[in-house]
Amino acid sequence: MEEEGINATSFQLGQTKVDVSSSSEFPDSSSNFETSDTKRSAWSTCVTIVDLVNHILIVCLTAFTLYYSVAHSVFNHTTLCTVGYVLLMSEAIVVLAGDNILTRYFTHRTKKHLHWILQLLGLICIIAGVVLMYRVKKVHFKSNHAILGITSLIIMIFLTVTGYPVFVATKLRKVIRPITIKFGHNFLGLSCFAIGMASQCLGYWKFRTMNISSKVDARLICIIVSIMIVVLSARKALPTLFQQFVKLFR
Repeated sequence: MEEEGINATSFQLGQTKVDVSSSSEFPDSSSNFETSDTKRSAWSTCVTIVDLVNHILIVCLTAFTLYYSVAHSVFNHTTLCTVGYVLLMSEAIVVLAGDNILTRYFTHRTKKHLHWILQLLGLICIIAGVVLMYRVKKVHFKSNHAILGITSLIIMIFLTVTGYPVFVATKLRKVIRPITIKFGHNFLGLSCFAIGMASQCLGYWKFRTMNISSKVDARLICIIVSIMIVVLSARKALPTLFQQFVKLFR
């Protein structure tokens, strides 16, 4: 009986020891969870701020270019191409990002539909702008601005015409791997956007009178903002493109 009492006591003490030691671990675990949640929340806030800044830059650059174009009677080509590239094409890429504050709560299917609608509207604006400039000028596609612009337009038309297979990529898996279709579409899409925005930058540089004052070169500001828009708009698309490239060889 004494041995049983001793064993029971030792068991209780052992269990108490285990309980104490295990309870001492809970604060550390909870603090780790709190730290992890804090870091995640801080990162989410930073991403939201970056996305908001991108939207502001897109709207401001578009508004400034439209204001300048109307004020100098060059509404047609400049306005249409700016709306097509800076506004619609940028938003068409950003709309697919999961951290986009404007479409964060949309379904993936809804985002894909918004993507092709914005891209199609951008294509219409750009084609209209190119046609109007083509009718005005006698010499065509000789400058770097024009060459980059028409190159981007050709890629965009190809993407629009061949965009449907991306929606049904899984149904075409017996013919071609879905990852191949998606990688090709994303690669050409980003290339088209980058080339088009490069043409846009050269277009800004051509307007030597595009200054806010004698001390401020608005052309340089527009070019810097354009580059920032390209980088921020492609912040999600580029990592996705790299992941798709890696999967091509698996």
